Amino acid sequence: MLTSLTVGVHHRTTDRLLVDFVTLKHCHHAIIFDCHSSAFDRAQVLKVSHNSSKLVRFVDIAANSTPSNVVRALFTPRQHAKLCAVLDFACPGAPNLLEEVSKHRYMNNTVSWLLLSRNTTADLLPRVLWNTAGIQMNSDLVTAIETTDHRGVFNLFDIYSKGRHLCKDIFQTLLGTWSADGGFRLTPNYSPYKIRQNFNFLQLRGVTVIDRENVTSGKVDQLLGEPGLTKGIVAFVKYHYALLVVLRDFHNFTIKFRPTRGWAGRLRSGYRLGLLGVVQRHETDVAATGIIMRLSRQPELDSIHYSWAFETGFIYKITPDIGSKSEGNGFVAPFSLPVWVALLLSLALSVLVLQYLARLSADERNTRATMAYVLDVMACVAQQGVPNVSRLVPTRVAVIVLLVANLVLYNYYTSTVVSGLLSSQMIGPETIAQVIDSPLLLSLTDTGYHRILLREQTLPYSTRMHERKALPPRSPNDLPLFTDVEHAVPYLRRGGHVLHCELTEVYPAIANQFTANEICELRTVEGLYRYDIRVMAFVLPKHSMYSELFKITLMRAQETGIVKRIYRIHKIAKPICQGSATVYSVELTEVSLAFIILGVGIALSGLIYLVEKRESVPRRRTIRPGDPLQ
Repeated sequence: MLTSLTVGVHHRTTDRLLVDFVTLKHCHHAIIFDCHSSAFDRAQVLKVSHNSSKLVRFVDIAANSTPSNVVRALFTPRQHAKLCAVLDFACPGAPNLLEEVSKHRYMNNTVSWLLLSRNTTADLLPRVLWNTAGIQMNSDLVTAIETTDHRGVFNLFDIYSKGRHLCKDIFQTLLGTWSADGGFRLTPNYSPYKIRQNFNFLQLRGVTVIDRENVTSGKVDQLLGEPGLTKGIVAFVKYHYALLVVLRDFHNFTIKFRPTRGWAGRLRSGYRLGLLGVVQRHETDVAATGIIMRLSRQPELDSIHYSWAFETGFIYKITPDIGSKSEGNGFVAPFSLPVWVALLLSLALSVLVLQYLARLSADERNTRATMAYVLDVMACVAQQGVPNVSRLVPTRVAVIVLLVANLVLYNYYTSTVVSGLLSSQMIGPETIAQVIDSPLLLSLTDTGYHRILLREQTLPYSTRMHERKALPPRSPNDLPLFTDVEHAVPYLRRGGHVLHCELTEVYPAIANQFTANEICELRTVEGLYRYDIRVMAFVLPKHSMYSELFKITLMRAQETGIVKRIYRIHKIAKPICQGSATVYSVELTEVSLAFIILGVGIALSGLIYLVEKRESVPRRRTIRPGDPLQ
């Protein structure tokens, strides 16, 4: 936003005052409104400004009225350098010009104004300023009033208001003096921030979000000031209220709050609802909550501070039925597929070697069936020894080598299984899709953004979560879909439940109710609200007169560590896992292969027994008459 520079130049002392003012404010662009300056005076000003690389423009305001289109043409939307404005109240069109400028809100901190008043207009300037509604807390407005004792000497006053929209007075503070001989003589250590920082118990309009019924303005301070969690109030609202308390105590003002039930919303007519609607319509001076500053909200809000990290997620306790570590069977996990194949080939080769060594011996009594050697190899694998020890030295050496090899493999195999059970932690669902597909019963904290999430279903996975987790009926003993943290934590401790919330809200209750080992069993998954910018903004209405002042105060509070202390109070970290290693019981799915092998072996042995029994029974032969006897 740009402003204009209005200057009435009638004497050379005024020319010097104009040039010194532009130099003092470091302006690169100046628009001078005058009505009596001659061509010679303008040439002198242009010459001085040209030597200092400053652009000066003269505008006549001799008429009693200044059209609005002229003001908008002078204050263009884009200005590439700092702008100054000087207005001579000796011109008849000065009051109307100031009224138009005030109407279009051009009296802000982006423009440095100088209102020049001589003895002839000493009474006019206060009356015009009193009727000017555009003077703000952040106005850079200086009045130069000529003294009655010394002609050519001007007293400079800093003009501001703590809230003209709140029907508050206009204040002036002596900034210094100016004379043609000595130039500017400013008050030592003058700081507009220090002069304007005391609001003197000014009552500002505030707005916040409390999702509860029958909350009046007088109860807001009590609810937001309560320690810990409060029903209907999320954690980051209390944090930003604490920052607002810092501003309130430092600047000495009070707040009358207007509670709303939600942050945003819109009717079909386009009317904005919730806190954002109140802020956009400038019905409040400050918002006691944080907002995710999307690109669409930047033209509507002023952000003055970023510190709160908005982190939502799923949190649950791991249990063996949902946290199996191995993807396959536990008995085949220690060895990879190539190792198992190599082991089977080695055992088959051992059977052939033992059978071949027996056939090479001269004694045919050592020759046995192939199944006998298979049983010998299986006995070596099971470390049961060989039932029939051969007298042949090569065969004994082969058996010893087979026993040693299987001993090494068996030790490595058993140590891997045992160490996995003792040291490894169960993983559980790690993504949103896995949480939705898991048997965990989902609940959400009873906040407005969660209800809108299930109602609108615009976020990724929200539709699928609504169908899989929200629609199925629940028993009276289960945790309801929408709940609060205090009721949800005992169910989380029992297991089988998952809660979607802002994680910092649930950590204090978990630290109080969970044991050390149970804290180690907690798992978190990234939540549904995933934004590119997760740090929330402390917001004010667009072009608020308090934005710069509050921004400086919060910056100094952050430098001194006050913001960090408040952040640690409200942003509770996850409890540290200090428990010992947890041994999880083996599930049936982990040992299913062992039972399958046992069942197949029993069935196969029974089948072999039946076959052998049938073969051992002598076949009966029917003797017919005439058949020869054997």
